Amino acid sequence: MTSTPDRIALAARNNALWCDAVARSHGVRGTFDDEAWAAPTRTPPFYPDAVTLSPTAEEYDLLARIDDSDGCSVKDSWARLDLTLEDFARLVVGEWVWLDPSTPLPEQTPGSSRTWRRVRGADELAQWVQAWSSDPDAAAILRPSLLDEPGVHVLAARSETDAVVAGAILHVTGEVAGLGNVFARDGDVNRAWREAAAAVREVAPGIPLVGWEAGATVDAAVAAGCERLGPLTVWLK
Repeated sequence: MTSTPDRIALAARNNALWCDAVARSHGVRGTFDDEAWAAPTRTPPFYPDAVTLSPTAEEYDLLARIDDSDGCSVKDSWARLDLTLEDFARLVVGEWVWLDPSTPLPEQTPGSSRTWRRVRGADELAQWVQAWSSDPDAAAILRPSLLDEPGVHVLAARSETDAVVAGAILHVTGEVAGLGNVFARDGDVNRAWREAAAAVREVAPGIPLVGWEAGATVDAAVAAGCERLGPLTVWLK
């Protein structure tokens, strides 16, 4: 059985690989080592400039690898850094979650299940993004080239009128399947997480699901069968 520290390390690397894919789609090339993933130039909005991959990552070594001017953000995967002296503030405090492939999923309410399908092509991605976020800049962040990234599956649940009503992004990286950006247009994130977790098992059977959530969405992940692994912090300057 994988230990909790090892699970966090797998989840953090999976998340860093997704951040790297998004950054590369904008022409930003990050670098990996045992301590962290870091981008030397500013990443797209809502995405960190660095993700720690080890609990031994140190503040000043990390900041030396990125543009630490105002607007810089760092994902501290073990919630161990203290960047307050560098004028950073805690933007988000979240939790890593893990769903073992042997864990039974909650039963679906009869008659309520929806079919989740992979988004294909720029037009479908634009529909997905519009349902996911009302931010006018959102469409510029998730670019169609991401659909061609190995292991990336943008998943959508659609209504009878073919409108996107819920969605998530799955990023499979070898040992784990990272699930993020889970949303529901009707606000029922519990249902969306439950259905998305089932969809993951169809797309990536037999491997653990990992991800991170904050606030009430942590409870939605736990209700879908996930275990809480530990805290993480997103810092913003």
